[in-house]
Amino acid sequence: MLIDLHAHTTPRSNCSSATLEELVESARSRGLDALCITEHDVRWPEGELEDASRLLKFPLIPGVELSTDVGHVLVFGPLERPLWLGYRFEQLVEEVARTGTAIVLPHPVRNVAGARAKAAGHVEPSAEVVAGWEHWSLVHAIEAVSTQTVSSEHELTAAALRVAPMPSVGASDAHGPGLAGTFATDFSASIVDVEGLAAEIRAGHVRPVRFEG
Repeated sequence: MLIDLHAHTTPRSNCSSATLEELVESARSRGLDALCITEHDVRWPEGELEDASRLLKFPLIPGVELSTDVGHVLVFGPLERPLWLGYRFEQLVEEVARTGTAIVLPHPVRNVAGARAKAAGHVEPSAEVVAGWEHWSLVHAIEAVSTQTVSSEHELTAAALRVAPMPSVGASDAHGPGLAGTFATDFSASIVDVEGLAAEIRAGHVRPVRFEG
């Protein structure tokens, strides 16, 4: 089962120019089975995404991209704190250990590799350094590839995964029309809701894929 785990809509994520309809059209055209909507630090109102899923006749799974002290973290499942209070990564890890929620580290080396990092004067670390980050091993999976990262980031992430193996996923991180489904995650099980999605991520039953249909 192919699912894009990471996509943003306008106007709920002010960095995105893609409507929900455009994201679904792109995901459907690439043969995906479902799409996760992961706005920045905000959830869709309860039931609204389900209504949209029925209207568009395409499975939509809720998530959120949280800002934490170690960077962004994708979250799939319930959260106990109001989002406006924010989360420290340590708090998030402690909470999801109890709740069954899954957490994924997106664009893991964005701030230390690639054009953005070079422009900021950062020296790219070794794969061993990345693999040694505490938060690397405390999430349930690493986002290995996306449209918002470049080849040098993909290569460093892959090298770090060889040093410290972790389950890895692919996701578009779509912020514009036509991008959803460019990268996705292959699940061996059939996923029908966020609880099932979280359970499979936590179990490591995931594989990143690039889809060019």
